[in-house]
Amino acid sequence: MKIFALKPLVLVLMLFGAASLAPSRAAALDETGELARSCQKLESSTKGRGDSIQIPGTRDALLCWGYMRAIQDIAMLVDPEGRRLIGACPPEDSRLTDLIHAFVEYARSHRRAGDENTALAVIGALRQAYPCGDDGRAKP
Repeated sequence: MKIFALKPLVLVLMLFGAASLAPSRAAALDETGELARSCQKLESSTKGRGDSIQIPGTRDALLCWGYMRAIQDIAMLVDPEGRRLIGACPPEDSRLTDLIHAFVEYARSHRRAGDENTALAVIGALRQAYPCGDDGRAKP
């Protein structure tokens, strides 16, 4: 996974702009609990390990996989000083299944996260599972 450098203000403006253009009834992403349930179903139905993963072609599997894949990309963004923009530092070679598992575990232990903004809950899960060093950079 490549780490990209962006100016934080540009990234924030892009994310808020995209969110403001989304329809107000984006039901699949409005509720953290729904994403958590989709990811739990994905975890229980995924076949294979490592580089040989097979996911079902269900709505739940595709919702979880797509959402978490986008978050994985965002998690690798850094500012000009090399600090991760979302404050989570998963390893560059982290597997998407590991990030999904971290979110599912977070959702199970934080039942109130179902009321939280979905992106904030996923970022919170990654921050808990993959904390950055004191300088905001990935730990060696």
